[in-house]
Amino acid sequence: MKKLFVQFVCALPTLEAFGWSLLSGVVGTSILAGFLSTITSLALLSNLLPPIAGFNAAISGYMLIDRNGDELSHLKILSATVGATVALVSVTCINWFCFSIGSFFLLSDLQGVISVVMGVIGGWAGGMLAIKYKQIKNEANNPASESAMVPPPGRKI
Repeated sequence: MKKLFVQFVCALPTLEAFGWSLLSGVVGTSILAGFLSTITSLALLSNLLPPIAGFNAAISGYMLIDRNGDELSHLKILSATVGATVALVSVTCINWFCFSIGSFFLLSDLQGVISVVMGVIGGWAGGMLAIKYKQIKNEANNPASESAMVPPPGRKI
């Protein structure tokens, strides 16, 4: 029991970062959906929501790696997972809200699947962007390495 408690306590920062990334993506998608519902038709909104969910999934994937990338393993898989979860929870929340208010589903099953696929791609891309940013930032902070002083072939200093 003590070993399980220690593992759970050690996993709390990772779960917290995952939760905040998920929450920011779902809230962002919901706010954009609410705003766009006032200025567009519902047919156009249902077509715009999968790319919006994918974009917010990319932000969530970036945010997850940016906050806790040093403590996590399997960064690409985790960022894709948070992206898929953002898209899935966003589609579920928006459809639940539309059904409870107007007795209709805004997104069809196919649009939900497309949203999740775009969420996986967006989350993965956001995570890759965060990984590359951290690598560039680390290289910029450590310019004393020998490879940083050597100019590329064909270029003079």
